[in-house]
Amino acid sequence: MTEAAFWTAAVALVYAYLGYPALLALAARKRSRPAGEAPPPSVSVIVAAYNEQACIEAKVRNVLEHGYAGPLELIVVSDGSTDATEAIVDEARAAQPRLSLVPQRPRQGKNAALNAGARAARGEVLVFTDANAMLAPGALARLTAPFADARVGLVSGQGFYAEAHAGATRVLTNAYVRYEQFLKEREAALGFVAAADGALYALRRALYAELAPHEVHDLMHPIQVARAGGRSAFEPQAFTLEPPSVGGGSEFRRQLRIAAQGLRLLAQELPGLVRAGRLRVLWFLVSHRLLRWTSAAFLAALLVSSLRLADAHPLYRAALAGQVAFYATALAGAAAERLRIKTRLLAVPYYFCLVSAAGAGAFVQVARRRTFATWLPGGGRA
Repeated sequence: MTEAAFWTAAVALVYAYLGYPALLALAARKRSRPAGEAPPPSVSVIVAAYNEQACIEAKVRNVLEHGYAGPLELIVVSDGSTDATEAIVDEARAAQPRLSLVPQRPRQGKNAALNAGARAARGEVLVFTDANAMLAPGALARLTAPFADARVGLVSGQGFYAEAHAGATRVLTNAYVRYEQFLKEREAALGFVAAADGALYALRRALYAELAPHEVHDLMHPIQVARAGGRSAFEPQAFTLEPPSVGGGSEFRRQLRIAAQGLRLLAQELPGLVRAGRLRVLWFLVSHRLLRWTSAAFLAALLVSSLRLADAHPLYRAALAGQVAFYATALAGAAAERLRIKTRLLAVPYYFCLVSAAGAGAFVQVARRRTFATWLPGGGRA
């Protein structure tokens, strides 16, 4: 039984992080042809805001002065903001006819705000973006170009963290970001992305369906598009920049919220995908999301079984030594962050363990039936 636990955990982890990317790379070798060109569609940019007075003025300017060639409107939905967010948007509206403010009272959460924004929208394409995520030059044109293909129902951009450095803006990337981009590019070549990037993605308005309070919108929308027979695309050059999370605690809370919402949504949606025969979509979601969020259980099983089998064979002793070294490096990465020492070598195992721990915490939240309908600026839960 102990050996079975070891090998089951080892195979699951190797498949989730190495086998699945390899299979994607093989399956996506024949990419779909470019859609060609078409006039830029009319766009409604929807921003759900709660107490975003620190960045909302910059966001409004960023969108309305973006230079998008097609018809554009910006809808800011204030989800019960208690600061100056609404006053700032109101003042800007006087000079910006393309800007709308939708106050939401009482506070109902992000999905209710997105529903309200979609109901008010007039554009052919809905663009969802966060209040503190600033559009890079040309992002909207790149994000909407794939809609020239009538089969495409959703296009995901990507959000980057950035910081000021020597008077310029420096984009912060790491191995995890590049790994995720690799997966999304190849998933999109096969017509589906296992979660859009919540910082920036676009959806045909005709495909929008009202979101329940607990559903994670950037995971639900690709599933809805797939159910309707549409394709999802990924455009890596359509990106946003936002300030980085302040420390591992903030990033842990963000990952915990994402995983908890995602696990609950998968429990709701996977049986229907099985019944509908959407096996390829099921493969994407299980491989890219479910196994990732359950990796803590496999990691624990691997460690415990390695400890019990260490005296039985040199292979198990080597596996145990490798795990000890990996977790020691992760702890060193946590210490480096606390001491404000930046090192990419330590950041990778630290971030891997942080995300895995968030997945374990998410299971606890789901078991306790806790929901994450509302949010705080910076990714926390209200």
